Amino acid sequence: MKFKSLGWLLLLLLAWFVFFVVATLAWTISIGWALGVLGVVWGTFLLADVKRWVPLRDLAWAAGVGYGFSVVRWLEVPVEDAPGLMRWLVLGGYALCLAFFALIAPALLGLFAQRFRPPAEPEPPVEAPASPEMLRRWDPKD
Repeated sequence: MKFKSLGWLLLLLLAWFVFFVVATLAWTISIGWALGVLGVVWGTFLLADVKRWVPLRDLAWAAGVGYGFSVVRWLEVPVEDAPGLMRWLVLGGYALCLAFFALIAPALLGLFAQRFRPPAEPEPPVEAPASPEMLRRWDPKD
């Protein structure tokens, strides 16, 4: 990802927050809505990756991370009374969930999108600069 400005970083943060709220609301409605939101996020990521639309792909990545945070919120386990080791295991599970939605799932989707990506278009040919003989015959006035 290339962050070219603070505005782009704020836009990614906004996308993360919006999809965190949307996915959290979807989890409270039903699991079908939550899976539908996940399908929209991953479908957008796949489309942007196949078409090589990097800004849309980055926004879809941020939305996927927001969805991952909503999954952690939905899976929230009360561990106040649990022994110390149990707390660390739950925190490790949360970290694995976030790593999946931030790193593993986009990598797998990117590998899947490579199969459907059209070959890169070759660069258009560049005209060779004019030789001194051609310049003398053309007699440029500028």
